[in-house]
Amino acid sequence: MATWGRYEEMRPGQIDAVLAETPIAYLPWGSLEWHGPQNPIGLDALKAHALCIMAAERTGGVVWPPIFAGYETMKPHAGFRHTIEVPAEAVMAIANAYLDQAADEGFRLVFILMGHYGGQHMKAIRMAVENWPKIRGRGSDMKILAFSDAELRRCDSPYPAGDHAGACETSLMMHFRPDLVCLAALPREGPVCGIEAGYGVGGEDPRTATADLGAALAEEIVTEIVTRVTQALSG
Repeated sequence: MATWGRYEEMRPGQIDAVLAETPIAYLPWGSLEWHGPQNPIGLDALKAHALCIMAAERTGGVVWPPIFAGYETMKPHAGFRHTIEVPAEAVMAIANAYLDQAADEGFRLVFILMGHYGGQHMKAIRMAVENWPKIRGRGSDMKILAFSDAELRRCDSPYPAGDHAGACETSLMMHFRPDLVCLAALPREGPVCGIEAGYGVGGEDPRTATADLGAALAEEIVTEIVTRVTQALSG
């Protein structure tokens, strides 16, 4: 069985065991952002955290607590409240800080799983990842992978990758945290997807979401994470 743990719950000796056996750090990254009336505001980070835990159980490593810091959220994009917009500079600074500390601690690989898909948000994280070895001039042998969970989906999936509070994200939340989802908060009839509907939902109708679909999507994503981590560590 792989040695792994949730970083905030681990004792120093347990972390040392991971560093000696499987020095992988998973960093789940999301936002505090409107995800329809049926989902929690923290869906992106909660989803990414749960997926990272699944991956770490298979590969070993540590899972850091999720980061709730999203740029290009639904607030500036579509004017939705109950959303915390974080500047791109702050996103990059957080990424740099975690990469610095990962190198200091002796991790060989950092996997950043982005649960928030804002294009500029992902660009900010990837700029930090790309520039970090050049700027820091140390620890450059540490490998860094950064993907959104949508990018780790199969291209032949019947549901579109990268929805926002649609059937996919709602299903993942129903699988991981069914206590946080309330489909009854959506109207029984009428359109709910698209800007004109006014619910802040993109993708397939979330009223078709199920925990079983969430479980299947989670397995699909985690399988791809494990494959990429294994390949990166093998060179």
